[in-house]
Amino acid sequence: MTTTSKKTYTSSETAEALRQTIAERELTPHLNWSEMGESEHFVQFYENDVFLVNSLSEFVGTGLGAGDSCIVITTKAHREDLEERLKAIGLDLAAARTRGEYNALDAVETLSKIMVDGMPDADLFFEVVGSLIERTAQGRRHVRIFGEMVAHLWVEGNQPAAIRLEELWNDLRNTIHPFSLFCAYSTRGFAGEVYGIPFHEICKQHSRVIPDESYSALTSPDERLRAITLLQQKANSLEAEIAERKIVEERLRISENRYRHLFDSNLIGVFVSDFAGTFLDANDAFLNLLGYSREELLAETMQRDTLTPPEFHYLSQNAVKALQETGASGTYEKEYLHKSGKRIAVLVAVTRIEQTDTCIGFVLDISERKELDKRKDEFISMASHELKTPVTSLKGFLNLLQRRLITQEDEKTLHYLARMDTQVNKLTRLINDLLDLSKMQSGQLDYQAERFQVDALVQEIVDNMQGTSHTHRVLLEGQAQAEVFGDRDRIGQVLINLLNNAIKYSPHADTVLMRIAKDRHQVVVSIQDFGIGIAQEYQHKIFERFYQVTDAEEKTYPGLGIGLYISCQIIKRHGGQLWVESKKGEGATFHFTLPLC
Repeated sequence: MTTTSKKTYTSSETAEALRQTIAERELTPHLNWSEMGESEHFVQFYENDVFLVNSLSEFVGTGLGAGDSCIVITTKAHREDLEERLKAIGLDLAAARTRGEYNALDAVETLSKIMVDGMPDADLFFEVVGSLIERTAQGRRHVRIFGEMVAHLWVEGNQPAAIRLEELWNDLRNTIHPFSLFCAYSTRGFAGEVYGIPFHEICKQHSRVIPDESYSALTSPDERLRAITLLQQKANSLEAEIAERKIVEERLRISENRYRHLFDSNLIGVFVSDFAGTFLDANDAFLNLLGYSREELLAETMQRDTLTPPEFHYLSQNAVKALQETGASGTYEKEYLHKSGKRIAVLVAVTRIEQTDTCIGFVLDISERKELDKRKDEFISMASHELKTPVTSLKGFLNLLQRRLITQEDEKTLHYLARMDTQVNKLTRLINDLLDLSKMQSGQLDYQAERFQVDALVQEIVDNMQGTSHTHRVLLEGQAQAEVFGDRDRIGQVLINLLNNAIKYSPHADTVLMRIAKDRHQVVVSIQDFGIGIAQEYQHKIFERFYQVTDAEEKTYPGLGIGLYISCQIIKRHGGQLWVESKKGEGATFHFTLPLC
């Protein structure tokens, strides 16, 4: 045949030149393409396109050199590389096309003619491809075909269609003129355990399987045996690893199912969100609490602040900050907005999910408790007002009797009246505390702010307490020599409350120590007793309403447990802080601060 090169080759010389040229390349598969059976369907796996084109050019070149007819159904890029290689070894492809010995089709275009609803249609395949083979085989000894349509389907992710097309190729070989079919797949398309069964199915559809270049390039039997042994070892290791991973995955699945069951069946509302406030998951209790469906809550437009009244936003912000710094935010009370617009009081606890920017929150509906507290406060307010009038009258009559009996010098009766007066004073203080508590809850507690000397107020309170206490001495240390701005009587109320507590909770001591000092911005007042002390785990509770301290014998001391709560609220209102330092059995020291004028 004629060629575009300067030398003219015979058919045998052309085939030999092709084999010699490709054999010089290290990637050449060591396979005698001239020994292919007349009706054989084989598959070549490859790692890179150079190896594929080398194999394909030898397959086609050997066939053309031996007088076979060749059909190539491939992609444009591979077809161009193939034809360039064939021309380089002296083949005249134009002449081969004219004689019907070489037919090249585009794989994508051919697929478009045989596919129906994502799968190859048998009738169309036989019509398009089968008729081409029959035309090519007329008067010819043998037909060689390279088909890349299956590889294209595989790369697109349509593995079932690729396997079905392999089956149709096999059916075609058994019904028309015999032909040799060469298919090729990139090994990159089989990476992963999920392709194990499909890979086995692909191999089963072929009469011969040719490994990729990492194996085919090995020249000696010893090298190939070593490669096979290494692959067997890797396969065994991989199978063991897969088996172990399946056990771990099964355990993880069981654990996830348990978690999901606990998550969904929990009576307390549970949600998962990121730090920005976007909800990622929620259980039925949380959804029912707010009246939203899961789809509504997980929508992109739904945020944590959308469900929270503006006055509570700072609590969420503080919780996120605590999560980022410590991993947990503790518990706090806030309100949520129901889908209907109704406000729901809740107790929230949030903790960070390790090594993520997400958190899990637990939400308890405390609306009923808040309503009970409200009713209790209303009752306390009403009862306190009702009690105040008769107690005031009783106090007045006692004072009148004391003045009359003084003139009669009836000491015994005066003694009893003095004891009655002490009890009436205690009752008056309790009623006043209840009234203050009620006003605080409704935001109606009055403050009469003025500038006053702290030292003078402290000295006045100490003198008054010393005059009424017959069991303890109150020792005062230090001076502030400073003014503060606030309600003098309310600060005095705090001092009296803290001193009374110091005396009450140190029954076996006889001294209370009071200190006053000043730094650049504030006055610090401390009241130290030497009594029963407070255990660490209870120190955060003593400033709650109605909480009472007990001693080592679980003895409860008289009182309503609201004095420290009221004192804490008064100090906060003045811009200061109130806290305690204590150990069980070693006394307690209460400190509070007030900003300077």
